[in-house]
Amino acid sequence: MKFKSLAWPVVLMCGSASALLPSTLGQQIVGLQPGVKAPQIALVDQAGKPETFSTLTGPNGLLLLFFRSADWCPFCKGQLVNLQHAQKLFAAKGINVAGVSYDSPQVLAEFSQRKSITYPLLSDSGSKLIDAFGIRNVEATGAQAGIPVPGYYLIDKQGVIEKRFFEDGYINRLTANNVYQNIFGDVALPQPVRSLPSPHVVLTTMQSDKEVTPGELVRLVVTITPDQDTHVYAPGAEKDHYIVASLTLDPSNLYSVRPTIYPKSEMMHFPESNETEPVYTSKTTLDASVAATVSKETLAIFAKDPALHITGSLEYQACTSKVCFPRVKVPLSWTVQLTELDRVRAVAAKVN
Repeated sequence: MKFKSLAWPVVLMCGSASALLPSTLGQQIVGLQPGVKAPQIALVDQAGKPETFSTLTGPNGLLLLFFRSADWCPFCKGQLVNLQHAQKLFAAKGINVAGVSYDSPQVLAEFSQRKSITYPLLSDSGSKLIDAFGIRNVEATGAQAGIPVPGYYLIDKQGVIEKRFFEDGYINRLTANNVYQNIFGDVALPQPVRSLPSPHVVLTTMQSDKEVTPGELVRLVVTITPDQDTHVYAPGAEKDHYIVASLTLDPSNLYSVRPTIYPKSEMMHFPESNETEPVYTSKTTLDASVAATVSKETLAIFAKDPALHITGSLEYQACTSKVCFPRVKVPLSWTVQLTELDRVRAVAAKVN
């Protein structure tokens, strides 16, 4: 779908101006934490079929997405479609997926049919399950009263919460592929890995998603594999004035950036200097997540050019057991295609 021209003001993205929640950038992160038993599920899906934890869960558990509405929330609708695209990836790991909102079964059925959603969308019209998880948005009033703070719960086969994934703003949502990598450490590649010329290491880049709606968080990945008998310094070594491997994304008003995630390093002792420093000696993955900025100005830009270009650099200094090479700075770039926010309202909601 092309990103069509959007003339509607940004304050109307989640309904009318009067329905906009007081906080558009932040939300209180509440609810059940990992390690506790998840509440029992007894809801109907978009087809009116009764669902429980036992009917929903796969051999290795259930990924449960709480979302605000498949009627008036365009960010939710983009996230639901995104999860549909990743459903088979989770199924291959033995994990089923499902969504929960306060929408009626009719609203969920209409959206599912329009967007070809095949996994269960559960109607929690009384917000009982939302309250049981402790994630009701207490700021929501009027027609939005009862919506959850949006986010994912990963529940194991025994019904115990393993992980949870919530953002601090309702506009920003982790893509399903981003969640997949958080859980499994694997990257579900939508496009080929790019190899970049770089001395003394093998350097590749990839991304979790190639197409998203504005606001969804895409994970950008850089993999460093040092040559034999070669290491690069890890965060912590800068205290002794070593150049550490660092992934930096350039700032832009078109996207927001989450801090880079660095994996655990190993400690290496250097007898000549009697120092012990954190290093990477084998294949190492650095990653950071970005989201296209959602504002009246940026949406107008994306309407003209839906290709979001993200730039940055990787800096490192490679060393062997005998010599340290000069510092290297490699330019990086990724492109993410943006699709239009879904503003189609449900006929069933108007009827009800």
